[in-house]
Amino acid sequence: YILIGDEPASKRLSAILTLLAGTLVLISLAGPAWEKLPQPVFSTQSALVIALDLSRSMNATDINPSRLERARFKISDILQNRAEGETALLVYAGDSFTVTPLTDDTATIESQLMALTTEIIPAQGNRTDLALSKAVELLKQAGSGKGDILLLTDEIEFDRNRLLAEAVRNDGYRLSILGIGTPQGAPITLADGSFFKDQSGQIVI
Repeated sequence: YILIGDEPASKRLSAILTLLAGTLVLISLAGPAWEKLPQPVFSTQSALVIALDLSRSMNATDINPSRLERARFKISDILQNRAEGETALLVYAGDSFTVTPLTDDTATIESQLMALTTEIIPAQGNRTDLALSKAVELLKQAGSGKGDILLLTDEIEFDRNRLLAEAVRNDGYRLSILGIGTPQGAPITLADGSFFKDQSGQIVI
């Protein structure tokens, strides 16, 4: 450029037009197709497994109308206020059973609450360990690396379940416990309206 000076404007325009035409030919030969590709959507969805204690003592009426009724009310409140994320529900006593796996259909879960009574569990007891194991299993099956487990119960044997609770935390899950009951307690009402008694015939408080 320094030696021979600037090229005439006509030559430069011709070169630009030739380059542009060649580019358009190459693009047309490539046969491109324009379409909208799905974009990954990132959200703060969190998984929650609710474990409801259905042991016979949940029929006690020291909390009106009963411990179990109050627990069902609380679960209903939680479901109605969950803005996002999947929820599962399990019940336990002497064994643990899944009512619904993780789902975002909270209306289906809520519709089943009234059917959850202490009579539907074949084995009585307070196997919190089985409930925690089942909750972790549900979270892992759904591929949830993080999640919450909420226990609604009137009794937990902490010494028996301490190591399992620590294992739950080490797996990346957060365990919360909602205790339902009073220090004074109350008799346990059975389905026929009578009170539960021990082997000596005394009413169990």
